[in-house]
Amino acid sequence: LSTRIPSHGDTPSVYCEAKRGACTYQSVKQQLFKAFQKAGLGTWVRKPPEQDQFLLTL
Repeated sequence: LSTRIPSHGDTPSVYCEAKRGACTYQSVKQQLFKAFQKAGLGTWVRKPPEQDQFLLTL
């Protein structure tokens, strides 16, 4: 899961933008959530979106 974000000249300035850009990670995460539900383990507890809205200093 250590895939780099493709560079299109725009470096994400906010953490949530960087997370959205990690497509492989997001896809695998969704598969994991679905597997938990299918196994009867319930749903993943989501954190508030504000928690990922901080600036990145690169």
